[in-house]
Parts: sequence; structure tokens; C-alpha cells
Amino acid sequence: MLKLHRCLFPLRSVHQFWRSQSTNAYSSEWVLPSLQQDLEKFSTLNPLPASICLIGDPHLRRSNELVLNLQDGFIQAAKLRLHRALADFRRKNGFGRGMSACQIGVNLRMIALNLGYGPLTLINPRIVWASSDSITMWDDCMSIPRMLVKKQRAKSISIVYTDDNGHEKKWNELDVSISELLQHEIDHLNGILNIDKPFIDNNTNGKESIISMDQYERDKKYFDEQVDYTIVPTV
Repeated sequence: MLKLHRCLFPLRSVHQFWRSQSTNAYSSEWVLPSLQQDLEKFSTLNPLPASICLIGDPHLRRSNELVLNLQDGFIQAAKLRLHRALADFRRKNGFGRGMSACQIGVNLRMIALNLGYGPLTLINPRIVWASSDSITMWDDCMSIPRMLVKKQRAKSISIVYTDDNGHEKKWNELDVSISELLQHEIDHLNGILNIDKPFIDNNTNGKESIISMDQYERDKKYFDEQVDYTIVPTV
């Protein structure tokens, strides 16, 4: 039986891909009002903020188990704790779109999302299609704070997952803003961190593939010109 664990907190396209910024293609139809209500009740009964596992914590590298029984009390508590951690992070930092269960020390294949319309859970998500077109981008991670990694991601993916009601859903050919996010989160479910395979462009003349957020903020235009795609925070 898994136990809840309190962690320490404190393929470029063949054709040139035009620079783009993320848009909020998230649909309010995906969100269940009951989950927001359950989250509010959970937060009232559990006022202490949830902790996020930082790089070096073994939970980030462990195999994550399939969720088999959505009605299990442990699963429900873990799900709400995960959404609480994401909500706390968004409130504190002013950004944050997704979080995987391993990031709060729960090794289950479960992702919490919130792109502005409210909480949504992806249970046992898997990628079933990825476009041949790709983008490069600066990728950040809550478990590796204040660092950015240059990554190459598929421009679009399709996924299958189970929703909060236990129904299987499929999202086809998602736009780039959700596709790159879900590739990051599903990597987490496979024990992969964004630093594991930074994108190295042979034509960058020694430019770094891993940079500090502080340096990026000092010279944002310079670093954005090195990639195809720029994330716009969503709250």
C-alpha cells in the first residue's frame, strides 16, 4: 500500500516552425464543478499547505502505479492533496498549469491541471499519437525551481485518460499549449525530468541548454530568440 509522504519543500520540424505563444485552449466543458467543491472542503479541513518534492527526492524517479480504483479513499485523498498543492503553488507564484502526483510524493499515474477554468484530473493518461512537427522551448519545472531547460517537444499530441467520473476520454490533436504541458507531465509519470535530455542545437555556437530563471529574466528577448515557442503563464 502506498503511503502519503510529506516531502521537503522549503524534433525540429522539417519545415521551419514559426514562433508562437501559448493560448488557453483549455475548455470549461472538461471541468467538473463537483471537483472544485470537494477541493474547497478538503482545503478547509486540511489548512496546512502541501509540499512539493524537489530534485533529488526519490519519488521523482520511482515507477508510478496505475490507478485501479477511483473510489478508494486513499486515491481520493491523494487526488485532492495533489490539486491542493497545485492551487497553493498558483496562489503563491502567480502561475502553474499542471502537477503530477509524484511531485507530492505519491507514485500514482495521476495529473492535476488548472488552466484557468478550474481543476481537472487526468488519471492514467497516455500519449496515443504525436505529430512529426516539433518545437523547441524553454521548459520549467516546479521540482527544479528557478531553472529553465531547452527542450524539443512534439507540436501536437493526442491522449487517452480516465476522468474523475471513471469515464475514458480522448483528446485528439491538441494545440501546442496543452501538448507541451502534457508531454512534460507525462514524463514525470515515467520518472523523467526535463533536465534529462536537454535539446542541443548544433547551430547555437555554444549557447547553453540549461539556464537560470534569473538570467532568463535579465535577457528574455535574447533567450526567446533561441527557441520556436514561448510559454505564457496561465492563472
